[in-house]
Amino acid sequence: MDERIKKEIEQAIKHSGESNKIRKVFWYMDEKVENLLFGIRQGDDAIVVKDMAFNMEGPYPLNIGRKTGLIHTTSDIVVMGAKPLYGFDAVQAKNLKEAEDAAEDIKRQSDGINVPIVGGNTQCLKNLESCVSFFVVGKLLKPIPDSNLQKGDKLYILGEAIEGEIGDRVKKANTKFETFLDMIEKIEINAAKDCSRGGWFGNLMEMLIKSRKGIIISNIPYTDFSKYMGNYLISTKDENVIDIAMQHKCPITEIGIITNELEVKIGKEVAVNKEKILELIDKFPFKKPHLKKEKI
Repeated sequence: MDERIKKEIEQAIKHSGESNKIRKVFWYMDEKVENLLFGIRQGDDAIVVKDMAFNMEGPYPLNIGRKTGLIHTTSDIVVMGAKPLYGFDAVQAKNLKEAEDAAEDIKRQSDGINVPIVGGNTQCLKNLESCVSFFVVGKLLKPIPDSNLQKGDKLYILGEAIEGEIGDRVKKANTKFETFLDMIEKIEINAAKDCSRGGWFGNLMEMLIKSRKGIIISNIPYTDFSKYMGNYLISTKDENVIDIAMQHKCPITEIGIITNELEVKIGKEVAVNKEKILELIDKFPFKKPHLKKEKI
């Protein structure tokens, strides 16, 4: 295997466990929340309490967050199977002019993806780095965990990489959101995850670790294995997923087939062996969510 790809895989795997120790610190907190379906112990894309989904992201450097932070935060709400409702932001700027300019860009994101900013906080302190965080609330439609890969599922990557100017990002995000929410209404999606930090391969590894499954990869969607892309990994046996994507003019690519063998194969070559996956499972703090089969 190419040395560059080996390094990309190592970097992506490293990402999948980087917050393990921090999650263990808060492990017992889940017991204090009534009707919690997804919390610290699941480590999924968003928190779910009863029929509501919540997600917080950041701090982003202000120059990045003002272009895409709200979109990224909302993306995790949608991939959990929830309709985004509204959000909050917290901005640290060097001066009021910088805060006002950032607010205009955040408003463009908000209007573009129809997630109104209804509150937050703004402060201007010269001795702090300019940054922004977001918090988004959604209404759960159907819980879609990242930990339920099934043998025989086909794994797809859905949507375009969220890149470009704000308008470009909004258009790509809306297409992905609308397509995915239509999918979960019409077909059975077993598992899904946002390709955020760690890239498509790092987030795939997290899904495999939690599900205790392997994969045979037949198509590499991006040669950059660990770069943030912002598309969705979705796992299903229903090939109508392609028809739905086509109806929404949303790109979709099949990556491979889920197996019970604890290894990652790229073609015929083993990229991550059973010993490594077992090691990662052993170190990864995780508890399966207990979900009812019917819609919430």
